[in-house]
Amino acid sequence: DLELRFPLIYREQVVANAQEQDLDPAWVYGVMRQESAFVSDARSSAGAIGLMQLMPATGKTVARLLGDPIRHVKELFDVDKNIELGAAYLRHVLDKNEQHQALATASYNAGPQRARQWRPEEQQLPSDIWVENIPFTETRNYVQQVMAYTTIFTSRMEQEMVPLRVRMPDVTPRP
Repeated sequence: DLELRFPLIYREQVVANAQEQDLDPAWVYGVMRQESAFVSDARSSAGAIGLMQLMPATGKTVARLLGDPIRHVKELFDVDKNIELGAAYLRHVLDKNEQHQALATASYNAGPQRARQWRPEEQQLPSDIWVENIPFTETRNYVQQVMAYTTIFTSRMEQEMVPLRVRMPDVTPRP
């Protein structure tokens, strides 16, 4: 039951923040679904908070860059704030990864430094091969799930389908 497993909850906030950050809202939904399964008060064992599972330091940094600093970590549980900051951080990692959603998704999960280290050294790789070679099982599964969920949300939102080869072009060597 796709409507039950992939609800379009918080649609207004997701779409508005995706537009603000020039992101695909289906991708934002894919990340949110994988991160928290839409549990707004989710907290990971690592300390990540809310729908988009932001680490407190990341949330504070992004909020400051947006000109709206947060005063207390509890603000990350606020649905509107969490989606706003999560979308802004997705924009940041997408920009740092040459607009490559699979690379940006890995960066969102494991950190930009690790994702950069996992890029090939000399020649480009097909994205599916690159994903299969991510050394962290959690991040490998995370990227696979987010990309699959993004496709499902594309359909649920009645957006034009984007072929996987377009969404996940070859991974180029490290800059």
